[in-house]
Amino acid sequence: MGFPLPPSLGFSALSLLLLAPALQAQGSANPRLDEAVRLLRSRPEPTVRRGAELCLEVNNEKAVELLLDVFNDPQPHYRDIVWEVLPRFTNPYVHKRIEYELASNKRNGRVRQWCAQLLGIYGDVSLAPTLVKALRDKEIFVQRAAARSLGMLRYAKAVRALEKSSRSKDSYLRANAWEALARIEPEAYKTKFLNALQKDKDGGTRCAMLGVLPELYPEEVEKASALALQDDDWRVRFQAAENLESIQVKTAVDSLIRASEDLRPVVRTRIHAAAQNLTGMKWTMRKQWEDWWDKEREDFRFPESSSAEAEAHASAQASAEAQATVTYNGLPVISDHIAFLVDKSSGMGEGLKSEPRSKDRAALRELEETLSRLPEGVMFNIYLYEGKVEAMNPKGPMALKSKSTKQALKFVGGRHNSGYKDIWKALEIVVQDPEIDTVYLLSSGEPEIGLYVHWNRVTEHLKELNRFHKVVIHTVAYSEIEWYREQIQKIAEATGGSYVWKE
Repeated sequence: MGFPLPPSLGFSALSLLLLAPALQAQGSANPRLDEAVRLLRSRPEPTVRRGAELCLEVNNEKAVELLLDVFNDPQPHYRDIVWEVLPRFTNPYVHKRIEYELASNKRNGRVRQWCAQLLGIYGDVSLAPTLVKALRDKEIFVQRAAARSLGMLRYAKAVRALEKSSRSKDSYLRANAWEALARIEPEAYKTKFLNALQKDKDGGTRCAMLGVLPELYPEEVEKASALALQDDDWRVRFQAAENLESIQVKTAVDSLIRASEDLRPVVRTRIHAAAQNLTGMKWTMRKQWEDWWDKEREDFRFPESSSAEAEAHASAQASAEAQATVTYNGLPVISDHIAFLVDKSSGMGEGLKSEPRSKDRAALRELEETLSRLPEGVMFNIYLYEGKVEAMNPKGPMALKSKSTKQALKFVGGRHNSGYKDIWKALEIVVQDPEIDTVYLLSSGEPEIGLYVHWNRVTEHLKELNRFHKVVIHTVAYSEIEWYREQIQKIAEATGGSYVWKE
């Protein structure tokens, strides 16, 4: 489902003038493509979606060129719709056309990035040489995508180029390159991969490599994860708990119990969830685990059918939330490293049906109540976003004190609501702060602008980013429109967060 965009957000007049002749020229030889041209040139999203699906049905080079024209346009809503169908093309000539776009599109780095992603999805190893060249692209995000796709294709001739990428200053590219090398030649790179996993200077890189270890080297998961529970970086410890949750051996339980007093509340909660899932027990304190395990370990038998991971995590989360004394818009706060993302777009000036306040005033009141109840010393930051993103403290989270609370409320209350909102930009910035483990995103609805706007693209790239960061995002929607609320809900679900709404 879509909605008609404001005129300022649809194809500009210039875009239409430039795009229409190209679309018409390509579609004129095929009645179905002529219809696709008409639909793609229309403004309502459902109509554009029908045009994209019609191109997929035709499934030839001319059809994909129609979509690439839209893909190159600056209007993000339509780009996100095009992505719904591009991975599903099966014609090898279409795949070659995407390869050509990666090699020839010099002006749009993002299109090159997305084409590099597609080549990995298509699974055709004959396309890999162009991906090797993309490892030298001037844009780092293209290089990252190329490295991942080369791993998916297991292209042996990429090894030398990937080895160079594994020494990059960019932490995301290093992790992607090591993963690709391990997929291409698993035995040859096993020792090097494990060494990099332990010694890489960046915690996010170690986290991402640990996350893929169960797929690459399952025999090494328990040992590496048990060691990682002592890592200095909370993200690595969080990932280690996730890994150990799936290993039904007593030594995995031993490791989890030893680490069950982790100083980070979110890591501690995740460790308890893992132990609960493995054993079926619901203890939430180390002493409880130790007393029970000392008596049961020798004769313990793992449940034949382990409870689902989501169920176990929900149980530990519910237990932690039951102990929480602070909430934000009804969502329990259990973290001690928090970021609040507050919508400052023009939509926040509208009223709420459920209370006699504007959305903006209601948001400020909720923030004030939350901050006043949190204990001093909790690390927090606040980000205001609309078209741009502004942090209260650009240097990172600060300790909660009376002075910083007043500063926060003045920061939020002193900004006017204006313009459209870019949720992806706000999420991308805050998630990459290595100190923040929990985010509360408040929004008046779906983003109007940004690199990604629809939930399918926002969550896809959020998950990719979160391989390195493990941030849980809880979301609050101030909207009476169900379709808008769903977009915000999907963001929470993508990270294991919770969701509430007001209208």
